[in-house]
Amino acid sequence: MQIGNSKVAIEAIEKYDNIIIFHHIRPDGDCLGSQAGLAELIKTNYPNKKVYTVGNNQHTFDFMNYHYDDIDTIDFNNSLAIVVDASSGDRIECSELLYEKRTTARLRIDHHPNGADIDYEYNYIDEKFVAAAEMVAQIAYDAKW
Repeated sequence: MQIGNSKVAIEAIEKYDNIIIFHHIRPDGDCLGSQAGLAELIKTNYPNKKVYTVGNNQHTFDFMNYHYDDIDTIDFNNSLAIVVDASSGDRIECSELLYEKRTTARLRIDHHPNGADIDYEYNYIDEKFVAAAEMVAQIAYDAKW
């Protein structure tokens, strides 16, 4: 199953000034790598955008020293939430921000074809990829980042 493509994701990222990237609960390496990698790619290629990461990886890959932004510091004006490697709110860290629609729009990047209970305006879902990180790499390749 495929819904959307990398072009949809790139256009969404380019449209918004503030990008907030979410990961799933009990994050694994694919989830954390996708979140951190996408954040760095956007920061590097769009230096005028504010990029935030939310969640935590407490007791999981502690040695990686990931940074997460305090929700009170996030600018939600003209913002895009990007959920990597997850779909439904019961599996997403800080999902209350998505349910409350604090962001202007939402994008899902996921290689799992399961349904979602969150309204996503943009989707890049493709089960042919083995990992969400591979999808992030495809976005970078297609965007020529």
